[in-house]
Amino acid sequence: MSSISSLSRAISGLQASQYGLQATAHNMANVNTPGYVRQQVLMKDSTYIKIGSNGYSNLMVGMGTDVQALRQVRDMFLDGAFRNEVSRYGYYNSGADALDEIQTILGETEGESMEKILEKFWKSLNELSKHPDGKEARGTFVQSAVLFVNKANLIMEQLDEYQMNLNKQVTDKVDEINRLGEEISMLNDKIVKYEINGDNANDYRDARNNALDKLANIIDITYKEDQLGNVIVKAEGFDFVSVGNVNKIELEQAVPNSPLVSPIWKATGKRVFNLDTEISPEKENDRGSLKGILLSRGTRRANFKDTEDENNFNNNVKPSVIMRTQAKFDLFVHSVVTAVNDIMAPKNRTDSPFGLDGSQNIEIFKRKHMDRYDSSNTYITEEATNPNSLYSAGNLEINPEVLNDYDKICITRVQGEVQNNDVVEKIKTRWQDPFLDEYPGSDSKLNINEYYVSFVGDIGNVGKVTKTQMQNQQILIAQIDNQRSILMGVSSDEELGNMMKYQHAYNASARVVTVVDQMLEQVINRLGLVGR
Repeated sequence: MSSISSLSRAISGLQASQYGLQATAHNMANVNTPGYVRQQVLMKDSTYIKIGSNGYSNLMVGMGTDVQALRQVRDMFLDGAFRNEVSRYGYYNSGADALDEIQTILGETEGESMEKILEKFWKSLNELSKHPDGKEARGTFVQSAVLFVNKANLIMEQLDEYQMNLNKQVTDKVDEINRLGEEISMLNDKIVKYEINGDNANDYRDARNNALDKLANIIDITYKEDQLGNVIVKAEGFDFVSVGNVNKIELEQAVPNSPLVSPIWKATGKRVFNLDTEISPEKENDRGSLKGILLSRGTRRANFKDTEDENNFNNNVKPSVIMRTQAKFDLFVHSVVTAVNDIMAPKNRTDSPFGLDGSQNIEIFKRKHMDRYDSSNTYITEEATNPNSLYSAGNLEINPEVLNDYDKICITRVQGEVQNNDVVEKIKTRWQDPFLDEYPGSDSKLNINEYYVSFVGDIGNVGKVTKTQMQNQQILIAQIDNQRSILMGVSSDEELGNMMKYQHAYNASARVVTVVDQMLEQVINRLGLVGR
């Protein structure tokens, strides 16, 4: 073969090695870039030409090295598995966070817990039964009632605040989904533009895959890539990102008279999520942190009235951990309040007990914005449509008349018989009677103390199950992500090895060029002197 052919082969080696060095340097520069996937230069032998034969064998000489492609070292199946599992993790992590917050709000593991306050209240009832006319016993009873009301109001207010915090998270998640959709659509355009001209768009593909990873954590997605390189994304089965278009999500009021919002598709006005169906791993619909937040938050504030209808509770309240907690906690508070109020100040005002000063029909626990009786001395009924009419946590205070004068505590059955404890004993009996359903529609009846213990235990059990599911997903995600990192991540040691390999190959090709150059110089400058 000629020296010119040898020079051509050496130059192809120089170019291929230089391309490899550039790819290696790019990998090293992005070793800490989130979502970056290492790039690899694929080389192949150029064409071969026949220069002769040796018996049955052809003598072939290669024409050098060609760079075939600069590819990403990526596994689409690992990507799919990661996004599927991270979507489930997002769902269970949202639920676990909500349950952790609820347990913190209830404060049964630290501080002045409701259980301890309830115990103090019960002890004050016992002391009041022993000394119904005692100022100290009456004062202790009122102060324990104050503690109970303050704690009940505080817990419900914190539950309300957390529900509104989750509502803000819904808004933020929807904004992030729309932003990621716009980002994916923009990256689609750039990838198609570059690759249609023969350039590589690997860095843009990394950014798009990173956006898909984030999107999968928030909402259940499916996706596919078309022939041009566009990624088409569906979210909750609805076309989200298509070629040149993003169907955005908007917000509307969750239910009438509620400050909470629910996501809808702007294009159709339909709800993004169908939360009416059971959500479970078997149905493969336990996906996305946004769905987990929505389900934890619920659609409105719940109260004890929601426990009166079994179907309403099971279908509209129970699926939401916040609404379920609000309803069951409020039933507990309402039960304590009415166990005392309805005996000291009966609704029908007959056989009303007396205070030490002869007072009658004075309640201990008062609605903040509504008296117990109207101007005609008729009991004002509690109506679900009027929250101010409910003896509900957050709407309670201790009657100022009782706070200012303990003699107005109406616990004397017959006026003048100040030592009679029948009224207090009746309250204690009501307290200890199993009259509360463990759950709406259940056959198990519990007294006030048992109900609260069951209520707290139920939250703890649900929290434990949800946290276990979240931790299992966390382990699974870590395993898959570790496999992705081994395959797709940049190893500085490996890249340094590649850099040395390409550098030696470059030097070898450069040496060939030098030798061929010297040979040509010898031929041109020296052999041309013969015959002069």
